[in-house]
Amino acid sequence: MSGDETALPDPEAVAAEAHEATTDGAVNLAVTGEIDPDAVERTADGYVGETAGALGRLAAAVTIEGDLAVHYPDPDLTAGGPWLVLAPLSGFVSTVATGTGRAVVDLDYDASADPSLDGLDERVSALLDAAAPGHDHYPVADDERGAFTTGMTTFALDSLSVGERLTATFDVSTTPATSASGVESQFAAVAGVESVTYEPVVGVERSSPSSDVREAVETAHCEVRGQCDYEWLADPGAFGAIPSAGKMALGTGAPGAGEFSREQYETCRDLLDATLSNLGVSA
Repeated sequence: MSGDETALPDPEAVAAEAHEATTDGAVNLAVTGEIDPDAVERTADGYVGETAGALGRLAAAVTIEGDLAVHYPDPDLTAGGPWLVLAPLSGFVSTVATGTGRAVVDLDYDASADPSLDGLDERVSALLDAAAPGHDHYPVADDERGAFTTGMTTFALDSLSVGERLTATFDVSTTPATSASGVESQFAAVAGVESVTYEPVVGVERSSPSSDVREAVETAHCEVRGQCDYEWLADPGAFGAIPSAGKMALGTGAPGAGEFSREQYETCRDLLDATLSNLGVSA
């Protein structure tokens, strides 16, 4: 990369270098999440923009020297060897990604008899209350990082439509315990519910990396962060798409964040560099 060596890599240059990177190496690397260099601004403190996190993690990857195959924009699913997947894991490690599903809830609602829309508001509020995660012991309402809710069946409202009835469609984050009956029971107590249908879309993804890869990643995290903790990956993304079981996800930054700081970039780079060093494939 040219220019000020103290500055983070330019977003356009990151994408260009990743495009030109070889996909032949001892270790494969993919970045989960959409990347749009035009939507990211480089500042003195890091990256800002809609896809800042994904681009920042890719920037960390393309600056690493070693026998690393960076796959961008899409992973070569036929590539052999272990995979590292950079994801918004806030410094944690993952070998399990949640699945996805769709739930459709139909409720009795007569728009013509409700000119003030008060009844509609009540129906929607009751639906959202029923969809909110809850637990007898875990403080899920305050779980900003997803430490508890990532491993639970959770619901995100996707759309509402009013016709002969009120229909709400939810995106569902699933676990091995998610079932159609469980989804139906989530909304059973809501007044006016006529039917609940659930369809799984993507199953829960689990990996089984070799002991060498697992140890290399865990040791790198202990070296850089002082500890190594495992967490569910909230979005399967590239991790779920890669057919190999020899994969591990790691990375810094939080899901959905519009900023990726210099510290997060440097930590991500250090974690990746230490992992490759532990695997014996660094420059």
